[in-house]
Amino acid sequence: SSGKPNIHPPILHGFPGSNMWSALALGTLAALNGMGQVLDDWDPVEVVDERFKDLVDPGAKLTRVAWLENARTEGPAWVWQVGALSFTTGNCPTAGDWDDTYIIGNSTNGNASPMLRHSNHSNGQTIDFTGLGIVACETTGRRVSMVRVDEHSRFSARKTIVDNYRGKPLNSPNDVVIKSDGTVWFTDPSYGCIQFPDQECVLPGDVYRYDPKKGELSVVYTGLDKPNGLAFSLDEKRMYVVDSGAMHADFDPTRPHCVYEFDVEGEGAGCALTNRRLFADITPGIPDGLKLDNFGNVYVAAGDGVQVFDPEGTLLGKIHTPPYPSSFAHLTPGYGQCSNLETGGAPGTPPFPHYRRHVFYIAAGPGVYAITLKSSGGDRPMPPSQV
Repeated sequence: SSGKPNIHPPILHGFPGSNMWSALALGTLAALNGMGQVLDDWDPVEVVDERFKDLVDPGAKLTRVAWLENARTEGPAWVWQVGALSFTTGNCPTAGDWDDTYIIGNSTNGNASPMLRHSNHSNGQTIDFTGLGIVACETTGRRVSMVRVDEHSRFSARKTIVDNYRGKPLNSPNDVVIKSDGTVWFTDPSYGCIQFPDQECVLPGDVYRYDPKKGELSVVYTGLDKPNGLAFSLDEKRMYVVDSGAMHADFDPTRPHCVYEFDVEGEGAGCALTNRRLFADITPGIPDGLKLDNFGNVYVAAGDGVQVFDPEGTLLGKIHTPPYPSSFAHLTPGYGQCSNLETGGAPGTPPFPHYRRHVFYIAAGPGVYAITLKSSGGDRPMPPSQV
């Protein structure tokens, strides 16, 4: 379809209400409307709680910004310094042997283009504080790595951040976030050893904290079945962690498919996640990646798209993603399992500071989709001058 989505101008909550910011918002909307394919025949927004209407327009439409046949898109990450979106294509075996990192931006004329061939089946990604460094979880590389891009969104360098714990290889790092103090927090389930039998996992599936200044890797939590997506609360005093143990070699609904909430306690290598409690049980399918907006609402990748919860765990609404062929499509009839999420601007727009984001990206099977939110991404603390 060539129609335009029914999207109202976003409300930039908490930001200066000047004409400059209104113009920036409208410019980004125009850029979003001009890229990809608007899915006019798909109604993605399901309102469960009336408050959801404050976060997304009920009539908003998805724009498909990328479609790679047989790929399993993952790890969307907003490279804000150059106004580009990066994502991975094959964290597990796929029919097309996908294993590349793609990017969409000015340098690609708004199209998805390979940025890094052979990404070691990278999974979740996040961006460092320079806005040019992509921190990636490599399934078969069994490491967390840094991929740097230049001002033209092209690959420039790659290095290992961490690949072992006390001399033992990591299992298959899955998802990653960076705390405001620069420490790197990531999950390390055994999925890679299930999906790629040549790999042997010798570590429990833990949640880790890496201090790049000291070169120290420490376990902050052990005891989850398959730790997956993770995100800090806005004040970084709490952390949300997905346990997707229900998806093992096969789907087993008796195993975890939920999001846990923890307190973040301690300092340095003594940091730990404590006081585990259930935040949300996710069905259909499994929970995967997580994001927060600037109200602290939690967006969870799920079997029917994105499920959105308030900070107390009340379901507000859903953003549904279309179905696609897969070995677990029967678990989510009528919808497509979503893998991961990101907030940013529209590819090709002038770069935005990382704390001003109102385009919401959804990786789901072969597709990457975008929808405009009224709330802005809050997965980074805002600088004091902007609070």
